[in-house]
Amino acid sequence: MMNPLIYGLTNSKGGVGKTTIAVHLAAWLAQQKRRVAFIDADPQQSASTWIKELGLPIELYQLAKPEEIFQRVTKLATVAHDIVMDGPAGLSTTTRAIMLKADRVFLPCGPSILDLRALTKAVALLKEAQKARKGKLTGALIPNRLQKRGRLSRDVVKAAERTGLPVLTGITLRQSFADAAGQASVVWKMGILSRAAAFEMESLLEEMTSD
Repeated sequence: MMNPLIYGLTNSKGGVGKTTIAVHLAAWLAQQKRRVAFIDADPQQSASTWIKELGLPIELYQLAKPEEIFQRVTKLATVAHDIVMDGPAGLSTTTRAIMLKADRVFLPCGPSILDLRALTKAVALLKEAQKARKGKLTGALIPNRLQKRGRLSRDVVKAAERTGLPVLTGITLRQSFADAAGQASVVWKMGILSRAAAFEMESLLEEMTSD
């Protein structure tokens, strides 16, 4: 049995960068010659299209039900180096299943008031899962779409810190992140104009995967 690291990206609200970060994480791991499995549990399945277009050796699974996630992750744990799960927007039984199977759960959060309100509910569910897992699950917040001089960006970081969960460096609002899926690429392959976005994303991924 390989004992892979299992990553879960989820939140109670869509549009916070969950899929963008999940796809970049899977691509980054695959480029390090690791055997990566990607579970797309979001009904929109936008990650699935993106993963296929990248042309990287990433095993893709589209799973909608909690029991499918439990069964598939258990099987993949015998062969994969890493498993990345992109969850649905919302606090469904599928979201809870992801939290109960992952080793590390990340909650991306945008800078709007609605993002801040949704974050509280997601954190509560994560802490319930951590109690159920008895210390086997870690969680962290990822501030996203930040504007360095924006008041809401400062507010979201402060709100994140008050949750008691670790807060990663996060990424700023950049067009390159929005363009990556449309170009069927990742930001570090999109040329000189995406260099700053690539630096931010790779720094975040190093934080997410470090011991």
